[in-house]
Amino acid sequence: MCTICTELFDHLREVSALRCGHLFHADCLVPWLSQSMTCPQCRQKITRANIIHKLFFSRPDADDSIIGEPNAAMELSRISSKLEETQNKLCLRDREVSKLLAEKSAIDDKASELTESYRLPVFTCSLFQMIFIGFIFSF
Repeated sequence: MCTICTELFDHLREVSALRCGHLFHADCLVPWLSQSMTCPQCRQKITRANIIHKLFFSRPDADDSIIGEPNAAMELSRISSKLEETQNKLCLRDREVSKLLAEKSAIDDKASELTESYRLPVFTCSLFQMIFIGFIFSF
């Protein structure tokens, strides 16, 4: 924790160290040192040459990620769970679509059946029958 701003160190802000071993956010330490060339924590005198301007941290579990970054294994597990959940939802939607398509097909069949049953019969006539009908109506 930076004793100047009292915030925890994370991967978003650079961390600086002094010769006495105390750590601070770089953007907190610069204004402090412009006012006083002493360590903000132990008040030991500091020279500009005794400042390590940027430190890099490794996690104790040796996964080489920066402090504050999500653990890759945990993130992978979370994403895998989310993927499985999404695949299950997709499977349910596919079943719903199949069921709706079957219902649509049944309704289309019923509509065709009803259309056929209410359709007026079509009469077909031969040329001879048309001449005969024309002959009868001409009287």
